[in-house]
Amino acid sequence: MQPIVVTSKLNVRAETLWGEQSIATVNYELGPWLRMTAPPAWRHLKLRDFGGAGPYFKSWILLLGLFPVDRHAFGTLTLGGELRFVEASSSWVNRAWRHERAVRAVDGGCEVVDTVCMLPRLPLVGALLRPLYQFVFRHRHARLRRRHGALGG
Repeated sequence: MQPIVVTSKLNVRAETLWGEQSIATVNYELGPWLRMTAPPAWRHLKLRDFGGAGPYFKSWILLLGLFPVDRHAFGTLTLGGELRFVEASSSWVNRAWRHERAVRAVDGGCEVVDTVCMLPRLPLVGALLRPLYQFVFRHRHARLRRRHGALGG
């Protein structure tokens, strides 16, 4: 399946955005439609501080914060030498899930690029899920732009 790529330029320093990344900021980006659960110790832990090779924990994906729609198992989180992570996980819906976020400095702020690839457990489900995941990641970037401001307007 072709990757989903969503890019935004934000009015915030790359190091500042990167430094705040956590499950709490993921939930801000997903809100108000979706929320991910996490054990208390992980809720505000910065992604840069995730230790070890994983697996980390399992998370319910909740529609409107109430209704379970998937169970996500965080497998590994590889932190790049730059401001970048690659998460490799699975869920009840997806046999494999790969989410890469790269944050790089640009004049006046930063650029965030999310690249998502998934392998659904049921072959035909991918065609249905792709537009949904595109919507979710476009929504996440809209929330980032709302929080930090878009570069150039």
